[in-house]
Amino acid sequence: MCLSDAYEIKDGKQNLVCSRVCNVSADGENVTLTDLMGIRKIVPGKLKKVDLMSNVILIEPC
Repeated sequence: MCLSDAYEIKDGKQNLVCSRVCNVSADGENVTLTDLMGIRKIVPGKLKKVDLMSNVILIEPC
């Protein structure tokens, strides 16, 4: 099973917002992340990059 870490990009830095992410959905204004335990986190912004080889999700503020 491949799980990813999600980072929010602020001021040019990557800040971890959720680890062990197994589900991602985006509606244009928010990115919803669900971790391995089923806990959901809604992050305002849009997907910038999803790198499945490195298991990294980058979210950029709108």
